[in-house]
Amino acid sequence: MPIDKAEVATFISERFLRALEEGRWEELPGRAYALGYAKVYARFLGLRQEEVVDLFLKAYGEGGKREHPRETRKPAEVLLPRPKKRRKAVLFAILFSLVALCGVLLVFFFAPLHSFVAENPGKSEGTLLIGDLASPLPSESPTPSFPIVLRLVAEKVTWADVASLGVTMFSGVLVPGKAYVFRSEGPVEVSGDDGSAVRVWLNGEERGHLADTPGPFRETFVP
Repeated sequence: MPIDKAEVATFISERFLRALEEGRWEELPGRAYALGYAKVYARFLGLRQEEVVDLFLKAYGEGGKREHPRETRKPAEVLLPRPKKRRKAVLFAILFSLVALCGVLLVFFFAPLHSFVAENPGKSEGTLLIGDLASPLPSESPTPSFPIVLRLVAEKVTWADVASLGVTMFSGVLVPGKAYVFRSEGPVEVSGDDGSAVRVWLNGEERGHLADTPGPFRETFVP
């Protein structure tokens, strides 16, 4: 049937009818219009509209026709919340890091002060004593009950371990300017990270620093 007669009968431009027949979807005004043209043209030709519509939709989708503008906005709308989630995750990570840092600082400054209480159920109170942390300078002299009175004063923050008679008397950070006094009836062993930063008094007599050079050290004091 001549295309011009179809144009008159269907009121569809000859250009659009030829585009439908030849699959040139880019020449059609839009998907909705093209679908209407396909139905009217199928009715005019005496074909089953359902079959023609199915074939048209399949061919139109495979022809690379651009989607409706409303459909193109959906991915952008779905992606909008994602930056907010990322910002929340970053803020949560920063807050968690600050809380963790505060916890480390609290442990660093306060935990050593509690480590002075050395549990020693097998010995009497007069065997091992730790105390007198407030006095900055040596003043007392050893009593007959304690052959060793050891005082440590750190000049900078450093780690130290103090043990005597198989018992750990102290293990932690020495705070600069504080005096740490240890009394014992037996040898006292001191070790740590930097002996050159710790001054020591033995039985009221200043002995200088625990080590002459910076670095790990281990020193034993006997009665």
